[in-house]
Amino acid sequence: MENNVYSIQRFKISSETEYSIRKVKNRKGKMYEPDFKLFAKFCEENQLPIDFDSMEYYLHQSITVHQVRLSTFNRRAAGVKYWLANKLQLSQTSEQEERIRILRQMYNEEEYLRLKPMRGIRAESQRDVLRLIEKYDTNKKSDIRKRAICLVNLITANRPSEMVRLKISDFDLPNRSVWVMLKKQGDMKEKRLTLECIQAIQKYITVCGLQQDDYFVGAADKWGNYTSRQISEVSYNQSIHAWLGFAPYTFRKTQITTMYNNGADIPTIAKQSGHKSHQTIMEHYINLKTSDVDEFL
Repeated sequence: MENNVYSIQRFKISSETEYSIRKVKNRKGKMYEPDFKLFAKFCEENQLPIDFDSMEYYLHQSITVHQVRLSTFNRRAAGVKYWLANKLQLSQTSEQEERIRILRQMYNEEEYLRLKPMRGIRAESQRDVLRLIEKYDTNKKSDIRKRAICLVNLITANRPSEMVRLKISDFDLPNRSVWVMLKKQGDMKEKRLTLECIQAIQKYITVCGLQQDDYFVGAADKWGNYTSRQISEVSYNQSIHAWLGFAPYTFRKTQITTMYNNGADIPTIAKQSGHKSHQTIMEHYINLKTSDVDEFL
């Protein structure tokens, strides 16, 4: 009898663990599915098997024919590799890996060098962004919510994926900080808040009666009546665009640029923005002017 109970308990624990592992793998597979479908279509059109050799041909055509940017190349390579290895249980040889690395080096050649830089959202003047946010400094419930959300997004330099996952319990208002879930890195990061942010958040919590387990952004009707549920990143993008006339990534780029112009070093900026790579900040967020260089000559 005791052995039977032990076997049932072991089976239950094993099943729960397997379920969690499978859930994580399925989520990652779903994220890369669009890239794999493009690759599968390429194989079908060219009568090629779905394997790592065909992946090499696909990535080569992505550069030479479709002229995709380096960031797109890297995403496609990661997506197709994940599906081949985890979904189809195929193994990539060291030689095949090396050949993909060589393909990536084509972006260093003059013919493809213009495909290397990332062209994204540009930074705005922080003063201008704050001026836009201040139009919601009213006593209307809907405006109080909008102002708090926009200020937090600006000061924390959060990604949309991080904003929609914030909960009231993540805020430590007495210590002017918030714990942010970095979905991209699979980590939690503490970020600092300004006094203006703190006051806006406190007013939002009081007026809307928010509880510790409520989502910070949540959902709301046009009158500001709040519902605690996680909205999609698309919905969040649409909301910010409707409120201020730009994409939420403008907050991120504006704050990073402002911190740099105010004299913050790259490690300090990375701590607030949640970047793992200091090189990413320098290459894609910080735009040095000629006068910046002249000052040190």
